[in-house]
Amino acid sequence: MKKIILFTIIISVYLFQAGICGSIEVTNAIIYAAPPKAKNGGAFMEIKNLSDKEIVLIGAENNASRVTELHTHIEEQGMKKMVQIKEIRIAPKSRAVLKRGGDHIMLIDLEKPLKAGDTVNIKLIFSNNETVYVDNIKVVKP
Repeated sequence: MKKIILFTIIISVYLFQAGICGSIEVTNAIIYAAPPKAKNGGAFMEIKNLSDKEIVLIGAENNASRVTELHTHIEEQGMKKMVQIKEIRIAPKSRAVLKRGGDHIMLIDLEKPLKAGDTVNIKLIFSNNETVYVDNIKVVKP
């Protein structure tokens, strides 16, 4: 019986650290190191909707900056620019790929420069009342 309980705890911890929660799975989370004087950074990941209903990412929080926002890039008059968005919709049984040049999570007003080897924890907030903690996201060289 003790072995079953221990196994259950180990699996639960693994799923929590991997960013798997209910109907949402987060994989391939990464943050690129920022130049020493940079005040902002970006987080990128894949968010899978395992459910039969649309889910909507409506916010995020992190432990490396004072402000966290959802952003995307748009093209206006032949120029690409980054803008804040209110949400990222993920269709049933589908995924959203947060990447450079597209939807992503902005870490604004960094508390200290992000260096390769650092880690960041991000809390993702969804409209269906699910919260997913993605811990120990590696900061890597661009």
